[in-house]
Amino acid sequence: MLVATKAGQGKRKTDFCWADEGELVNFGFECDGETVDGSCGCRRSMSGFETFKATTTFKVEDRNITREDFIRALVQSLKKAGWLTIANNEKLVRDTVAELLTLAKSFPVGKVLERRGDKIQVR
Repeated sequence: MLVATKAGQGKRKTDFCWADEGELVNFGFECDGETVDGSCGCRRSMSGFETFKATTTFKVEDRNITREDFIRALVQSLKKAGWLTIANNEKLVRDTVAELLTLAKSFPVGKVLERRGDKIQVR
Protein backbone atom coordinates (compact mmCIF):
# COMPACT_ATOMS: atom_id res chain seq x y z
CA MET A 1 0.00 0.00 0.00
CA LEU A 2 1.03 3.61 -0.46
CA VAL A 3 0.63 5.76 2.65
CA ALA A 4 1.32 9.38 3.52
CA THR A 5 4.56 10.14 5.33
CA LYS A 6 6.43 13.18 6.56
CA ALA A 7 9.71 11.34 5.94
CA GLY A 8 11.75 12.96 3.20
CA GLN A 9 10.01 16.32 3.54
CA GLY A 10 12.20 19.33 2.82
CA LYS A 11 14.24 17.88 -0.02
CA ARG A 12 12.35 20.19 -2.35
CA LYS A 13 11.25 23.74 -1.58
CA THR A 14 7.79 22.82 -2.82
CA ASP A 15 7.25 19.95 -0.32
CA PHE A 16 4.20 19.66 1.90
CA CYS A 17 2.44 16.97 3.92
CA TRP A 18 -1.06 17.87 5.10
CA ALA A 19 -2.33 14.28 5.05
CA ASP A 20 -2.22 12.20 8.23
CA GLU A 21 0.87 10.05 8.70
CA GLY A 22 0.08 6.48 7.57
CA GLU A 23 -3.10 7.44 5.72
CA LEU A 24 -3.74 5.51 2.49
CA VAL A 25 -3.22 7.74 -0.56
CA ASN A 26 -4.67 7.93 -4.04
CA PHE A 27 -4.06 10.01 -7.13
CA GLY A 28 -5.96 13.29 -7.00
CA PHE A 29 -7.29 15.43 -9.78
CA GLU A 30 -4.97 17.73 -11.70
CA CYS A 31 -5.40 21.33 -12.80
CA ASP A 32 -5.18 22.09 -16.51
CA GLY A 33 -1.81 23.55 -17.38
CA GLU A 34 -0.31 23.14 -13.91
CA THR A 35 3.44 22.51 -13.84
CA VAL A 36 4.94 19.89 -11.53
CA ASP A 37 6.22 22.55 -9.13
CA GLY A 38 3.30 24.92 -9.66
CA SER A 39 1.47 26.62 -6.81
CA CYS A 40 -1.36 24.07 -6.65
CA GLY A 41 0.82 21.01 -6.06
CA CYS A 42 -1.62 18.65 -7.77
CA ARG A 43 1.03 17.22 -10.16
CA ARG A 44 3.48 16.34 -7.39
CA SER A 45 1.23 14.98 -4.65
CA MET A 46 -1.07 12.16 -3.63
CA SER A 47 -4.32 12.65 -1.67
CA GLY A 48 -5.33 10.96 1.57
CA PHE A 49 -8.31 8.58 1.67
CA GLU A 50 -9.66 10.08 4.91
CA THR A 51 -8.55 13.71 5.15
CA PHE A 52 -8.49 14.37 1.38
CA LYS A 53 -5.36 16.38 2.11
CA ALA A 54 -2.27 16.03 -0.02
CA THR A 55 1.35 15.04 0.51
CA THR A 56 4.42 15.19 -1.69
CA THR A 57 5.96 12.24 0.15
CA PHE A 58 4.47 8.80 0.63
CA LYS A 59 5.90 5.39 1.32
CA VAL A 60 5.31 1.73 0.64
CA GLU A 61 3.84 -0.08 3.61
CA ASP A 62 2.91 -3.73 4.04
CA ARG A 63 -0.57 -3.93 5.52
CA ASN A 64 -2.70 -6.93 6.32
CA ILE A 65 -5.63 -5.93 4.11
CA THR A 66 -7.34 -7.83 1.32
CA ARG A 67 -7.86 -6.42 -2.15
CA GLU A 68 -11.62 -6.36 -1.48
CA ASP A 69 -11.08 -4.38 1.75
CA PHE A 70 -8.89 -1.95 -0.17
CA ILE A 71 -11.60 -1.58 -2.81
CA ARG A 72 -14.19 -0.91 -0.09
CA ALA A 73 -11.90 1.69 1.49
CA LEU A 74 -11.48 3.49 -1.83
CA VAL A 75 -15.22 3.41 -2.55
CA GLN A 76 -15.94 4.79 0.94
CA SER A 77 -13.35 7.53 0.42
CA LEU A 78 -14.76 8.54 -2.96
CA LYS A 79 -18.33 8.61 -1.60
CA LYS A 80 -17.28 10.67 1.41
CA ALA A 81 -15.58 13.13 -0.96
CA GLY A 82 -18.75 13.43 -3.03
CA TRP A 83 -17.55 11.48 -6.06
CA LEU A 84 -20.58 9.16 -6.19
CA THR A 85 -20.41 8.62 -9.96
CA ILE A 86 -16.79 7.49 -9.70
CA ALA A 87 -17.40 5.49 -6.52
CA ASN A 88 -20.21 3.59 -8.21
CA ASN A 89 -18.10 2.79 -11.29
CA GLU A 90 -16.85 -0.66 -10.27
CA LYS A 91 -14.42 -1.02 -13.19
CA LEU A 92 -12.81 2.36 -12.53
CA VAL A 93 -12.43 1.62 -8.82
CA ARG A 94 -10.95 -1.85 -9.45
CA ASP A 95 -8.58 -0.42 -12.08
CA THR A 96 -7.45 2.30 -9.65
CA VAL A 97 -6.81 -0.23 -6.90
CA ALA A 98 -4.88 -2.45 -9.32
CA GLU A 99 -2.77 0.54 -10.39
CA LEU A 100 -2.04 1.56 -6.79
CA LEU A 101 -1.12 -1.99 -5.77
CA THR A 102 1.08 -2.52 -8.83
CA LEU A 103 2.82 0.75 -8.15
CA ALA A 104 3.41 -0.15 -4.49
CA LYS A 105 4.79 -3.56 -5.48
CA SER A 106 7.30 -1.84 -7.77
CA PHE A 107 9.26 -0.56 -4.76
CA PRO A 108 10.58 -2.18 -1.58
CA VAL A 109 8.52 -1.86 1.61
CA GLY A 110 9.58 1.22 3.56
CA LYS A 111 10.82 3.22 0.55
CA VAL A 112 9.83 6.88 0.58
CA LEU A 113 8.52 7.98 -2.79
CA GLU A 114 7.59 11.16 -4.60
CA ARG A 115 5.45 12.03 -7.57
CA ARG A 116 6.82 14.20 -10.37
CA GLY A 117 3.97 14.55 -12.87
CA ASP A 118 3.32 11.11 -14.33
CA LYS A 119 6.44 9.62 -12.75
CA ILE A 120 6.70 8.01 -9.30
CA GLN A 121 10.25 7.66 -8.00
CA VAL A 122 12.26 7.00 -4.87
CA ARG A 123 12.73 10.15 -2.84
